[in-house]
Amino acid sequence: MTMTKEKSTGMEIALKTVTDLQTNYKDAAKNYMQIRFADNPEFQKKFIKTFSDMVFSQSEEMLETLAKIKQNTLLNAVFVATEAGASFAKKEISLLPFQAFRKIKENGVERKVATGEFDAVVIFDINFQKQQLLKLQNCKKFFTAEVHEGVKVIEDLETGNIAFSGENDVTKSTIGYYAAFITDEGEKYDKFMTCAEIIERAKFSPHFKADNYKQTGNNIHFEKLVVRNLIKEIPKVSNELRSIIGYDEVPNAEFTDFVEVVDEETGEVSNKLEKAKKELATKELEEPKKEAEPKTKTKTADTAQDFF
Repeated sequence: MTMTKEKSTGMEIALKTVTDLQTNYKDAAKNYMQIRFADNPEFQKKFIKTFSDMVFSQSEEMLETLAKIKQNTLLNAVFVATEAGASFAKKEISLLPFQAFRKIKENGVERKVATGEFDAVVIFDINFQKQQLLKLQNCKKFFTAEVHEGVKVIEDLETGNIAFSGENDVTKSTIGYYAAFITDEGEKYDKFMTCAEIIERAKFSPHFKADNYKQTGNNIHFEKLVVRNLIKEIPKVSNELRSIIGYDEVPNAEFTDFVEVVDEETGEVSNKLEKAKKELATKELEEPKKEAEPKTKTKTADTAQDFF
């Protein structure tokens, strides 16, 4: 008896059943790569591996759901995971199926009806994002912390960094979240957001769920959003981090490419932005008692680290 496998009819290869997923995933991946004109052999290999990783790491129940997900959104999810270098099996990224609806009119009244299909949405694990930050070549230190009631939050108007005053008593309610990234050159980038600011920012997402933000303490949804906003302020970020932020915040995320500037005389890499910041910070340091300590090394950075 000769078995036949369904080939691409126009745009898609059948992925309508669990068996389809487990046997056709490779052909579907190759077909999708051709449609997207993604002709990089190395990326294609990673894409197929990521798709396989997704399919064979799911429970039987989830596999049944995967078969009902719209193929374009399923493969788009695999593409996002591949770009970010995230693994479904390691739980670095998770796939959430959202019920798909269509609008119908009955007796002049419009209503939504479930189609029986799902749309795929991926969620990156906060610890995976942290690991990506720590892997950056210019990373000396990165950390996050909850800020509790009773703490006074101060922003240095000259450096833009955050300082804190008071006792960070963990038994009190959480008023906000803080994240800091320190480069190997000692430059500090940090971000503090109140819980209210985080919730308002989260509402920009079409997948916002108010229930996720009811508990302010020890909440990864709050922490993740602060980390995400901090990443956008760091001059050098990896392509993987760009993919994560780009997916999470489309169309709100905007990046400007960081260009290494080489001094023609010395041949050394010079960061004109950071040089300008240092010059600006030290410009008014004329008093003898301040000359020994450059303005870019104010106690703001030390205070924040010591505080937590």
